[in-house]
Amino acid sequence: MRKEQINRFLKRAKVCRIATVREDGAPHVVPVIYDWDGEHLFIIARKRAGWVDHLRREPRVSVLIDEEPLPQRKVLIDGVAEITGTDWVEMGKKVLGRYLGRKVSDKYMQGTIDQPRLIITVTPKKITTWHNPPRLADGKEAWHHRYYEPGSKWYKAYRKERQTKH
Repeated sequence: MRKEQINRFLKRAKVCRIATVREDGAPHVVPVIYDWDGEHLFIIARKRAGWVDHLRREPRVSVLIDEEPLPQRKVLIDGVAEITGTDWVEMGKKVLGRYLGRKVSDKYMQGTIDQPRLIITVTPKKITTWHNPPRLADGKEAWHHRYYEPGSKWYKAYRKERQTKH
């Protein structure tokens, strides 16, 4: 995806998972809510969430934002996370409205407003995108050529196409 496509997708996508590193080095993945400003990902975290402690020790993260129905677009952000604030309410209203709808999000906010949250800012170092358009679902175009097994029919076809172009 191009930058403007990534921005549009991230402004409306809902499914987001952040991967952190536990103290013992094991990966830890949790679903989170987020906002995107075109440059940074902002995640609202519960203050007492264990994964926030992971960030304090090791700020490198991977974040996956994807969708289930075709074309199954996916954005993977590898970056650095930092705790940048505790004033989460306005962002919470905006983000929760996108996730839950205004009526449910207002009720949720009323019930949890006294629970402290943190704003985590993720600065991307690398963004990778991919998708599976239905028209390509059964063809080699749905896979990046680096995944073609040498000697397979897709690999041979790709090599032949490259030789023809050069």
